[in-house]
Amino acid sequence: MSYLDALNYILPEVALTFGLCVVLIWDLVVRSGRRWWETGFLTLGFLAVTAVLLVQRFAYPPATVFGMVRIDLFATLFKLFLVVATGFVVAFQLADRNSGENGRSETHFLLLCAVLGGFFLVSADNFILMYLGLETLGLSSYALAGMAKRSVRGSEAALKYIVYGALASGVMLFGLSLFYGMSGSLSYGGTMVGVSQALANGQVAQVAIATLMVLVGFGFKLSLFPFQWWAPDVYQGVSTPVASFLAVGSKGIAVAAMLRVMATTFGIELHADAGSEFTSSLSALLALLAVVTMLFGNLAALRQTDLKRLLAYSSIAHAGYILAAMATLTPAGFHAAALYTLLYGLMTLGIFGAVLYFANIAGHERIDGLHGLGYRHPIAGAATVVFLASLTGLPPTAGFGGKYYLLTALWESGHGMLALVVALMSVVSLFYYFRIAKALYLKSATTEPKKMSMPVLAGILALLAIANVWFLQFGGLLTGVQQAWGQLEALIS
Repeated sequence: MSYLDALNYILPEVALTFGLCVVLIWDLVVRSGRRWWETGFLTLGFLAVTAVLLVQRFAYPPATVFGMVRIDLFATLFKLFLVVATGFVVAFQLADRNSGENGRSETHFLLLCAVLGGFFLVSADNFILMYLGLETLGLSSYALAGMAKRSVRGSEAALKYIVYGALASGVMLFGLSLFYGMSGSLSYGGTMVGVSQALANGQVAQVAIATLMVLVGFGFKLSLFPFQWWAPDVYQGVSTPVASFLAVGSKGIAVAAMLRVMATTFGIELHADAGSEFTSSLSALLALLAVVTMLFGNLAALRQTDLKRLLAYSSIAHAGYILAAMATLTPAGFHAAALYTLLYGLMTLGIFGAVLYFANIAGHERIDGLHGLGYRHPIAGAATVVFLASLTGLPPTAGFGGKYYLLTALWESGHGMLALVVALMSVVSLFYYFRIAKALYLKSATTEPKKMSMPVLAGILALLAIANVWFLQFGGLLTGVQQAWGQLEALIS
């Protein structure tokens, strides 16, 4: 492949890099009092250009660029997911009436940096590039969490995020070094061969230790138990748009990277005898982590009174659902995990947008601030109910479709008990999601809320709600996920 052909493949990354440079320079040069608005619209513009370039790449054949960057349908699909999610995050911020210090233009620069890191994370075919992408995403996220300098709660949350993140990153790096010692290669394919040879030679313990260390890094990003302690404090302490990015963009792209690493590093194991010692142990470990994560997230959410803290625990529970599908170590399970991640992003963006809307009205983010607001703001109220139904997994929403395919994959792979736990935890989640709907429609306001109209944000919520219902007809999305996975499987067959 010539240099120009390679450059053409990574044109979305080039456009994004150019965009973040422009946003940074604009913030330094322009002295307008509303320059964060200007950088916000610049950011949306560059994200739109990047999205167009990504859509064009769907027609490109898979290729490895510079020996380290894998451009295929799987990577492109999740890059587009990240770009769209970030676009909604910026739109939330621009629509926020109380953004204040959290609306500074540096936020837009950091968001673009995080997106660029996510691009290389999901496209990496080499552990060095994967780690650099993960750290770019992580460092940008730490900075975003610490933007509200005058908030003691926000500063405390950012510090916890950095400390936990640094620890998880160090453990993961040590695990990667063990993989390199086994295989003598940093590429995913070379590591796959090294892992296969190590298992054939009976070095199961060494492979298991390295795998556990790498899982620590991904577990932190996905807020899996017991690496989830940072999430509630961070979600509560940061601005709502930033929290939505951490819950959707950062987590979603980390899921995609974990799927790629598991498939291409343990690809031979995915096709091996299901009774092999390592495969059985890894599947059991992931299933155990999934169950504990689901239990912790759902049970902890039951007693929350702060909306963002409740959604943090909800996000932990959904990470457990995704991990349950991964625990099957089958292509069908990985299909379900990828599909559920995409649909989870759709419903979670919506519910965070609803929290932002009602927090502007009520002046705080507690559940009791929602009392009676469903009737006063019918569009936002109805959209919120749709998002809650989707998060629970009720028809006819996107969440129902995602849960259906997830449960089907679990059942058909012989993980019936795990499917039962997912179903029971979904029932438990109905109780704390219903508390929000109950506050909107069945409780009377004790204080007079602000008389405020936010038509732009209400329109965004309506759009997301319609998408949540329309995505019940997501056969095209499922087909796209299967085709993307087919390209990934071609590397390991």
